[in-house]
Amino acid sequence: MPRTLRSLLRLTKAALLACAATSAIAGCERPYVVLGSQGGANLYERAGQPAGFLPELTAAVAKRSACVMRVELVPPERLIALAEAGEADVLGNVSRGRDAPADREFVPVAQLPVEFVVDRRRGITTVEAAASQPDGLVGRMRRGAEPPEVRAYFEELDPARIDVSEDMDTLVRKLNAGRIAGFFGTPLYYRRSVESAGLGDNALGLPFKAQPYRIGWSMLHARVSPRDRTLIRRALEAMVRSGEVDALLARHAGKATLVP
Repeated sequence: MPRTLRSLLRLTKAALLACAATSAIAGCERPYVVLGSQGGANLYERAGQPAGFLPELTAAVAKRSACVMRVELVPPERLIALAEAGEADVLGNVSRGRDAPADREFVPVAQLPVEFVVDRRRGITTVEAAASQPDGLVGRMRRGAEPPEVRAYFEELDPARIDVSEDMDTLVRKLNAGRIAGFFGTPLYYRRSVESAGLGDNALGLPFKAQPYRIGWSMLHARVSPRDRTLIRRALEAMVRSGEVDALLARHAGKATLVP
């Protein structure tokens, strides 16, 4: 065999071994499921498949980290039960305060502004004005995540003035029908419901002084290895720094503030 050919074969074999070694350490150790519950433009079902901000973010994270990931849409009660039983891989875009359970790693993605949403046709310009109306009910979601300031607001409000709904779509329909004076929310979760209900530009988000909804990914230690948590965390953090998360939020929510 000519020396040139033997050298070429050796180089080719070395290259193949190098590629094999690289493939062995690239990406996550196994596929992961990112769990989420239906909510606004963050996550909803379209043609039988998960759609919205979370699935698009997951696809981008999977591409950047070379990990295999898919989103699964589950009811809120099941999501909580799976997390508490340690049977969930990743909880996607969950709202979290400054503390996180010790059994999982929380990676912040964005801070969503808290707004009090009203129908501009009723002439309400402040949260106080809505609450002062004699017949004004304030909408509240039964299982909604609430910052401390929003919880404090409801604690001070007469319970007879609180109208509870199961989901955001119901809250928006009640607002459009004039049954409630307003509700607390953030564009990522109320914007799609507003558009579906035909409220459109008549929905006005009044600023409310409260801690923002801090959303991110929770990776359970029992299910996601330290190495894979590092890969996923670095991918998320890189997307925040590059502005990719900002662009996704702008497309789905219109406005949001990135984590500092």
